Amino acid sequence: MIPPLCFVTDATAPAPVPAQAIAAAQGGAGWIQLRDKTRSDADLLPLARELKAALVPLGARLIVNDRVEVAIAAGAHGLHIGQGDGDPAAIRARIGPDMILGLSVEHADQLAAVPEGVDYLGVGPVYATGSKPDHAPPIGIDGFADIAARTALPCIAIGGLTARDAAALKAAGGHGMAVVSAISRAADMTAVARALCDAWRTT
Repeated sequence: MIPPLCFVTDATAPAPVPAQAIAAAQGGAGWIQLRDKTRSDADLLPLARELKAALVPLGARLIVNDRVEVAIAAGAHGLHIGQGDGDPAAIRARIGPDMILGLSVEHADQLAAVPEGVDYLGVGPVYATGSKPDHAPPIGIDGFADIAARTALPCIAIGGLTARDAAALKAAGGHGMAVVSAISRAADMTAVARALCDAWRTT
């Protein structure tokens, strides 16, 4: 269920979001997470629909970050929420049983409050990252491993990751990795996505 690579779109990158998403999917990213903290739901919904239509033929799934109503209206494959985005159990009831639901976890103490109905955890940041300036303190590979060992849910690592981190994260119990700028700021986004996928699969 969990792909080796999830790409999170970058609204501030030079390349348009659809181009980022398509390039990442062509490189093997199985999930494309649409994240935009500034657009309104009304502005984001057409983009979500456009991305889903473009990604499905490429074998990739659309995950919407934070925006419950956008995810529902666009028929997204999944929704990813943070610790401050509402009650995960209530959100699961709102989106129904079939949509993938992910939850961000920044430290092990948050695991106790993860309810049934969450399908996977986005764990990190592993390292400091400029793509999310307000991120929690980095937890490192060891912190990621500690969280992964304490939960039965699959864990996707995020935060400043590159292909060189794949082996350590996989050994630490990770099911995949999520990246933003490693792809969105690359000269050849498809090539970087492919290298990330290859690094995960060959370790």
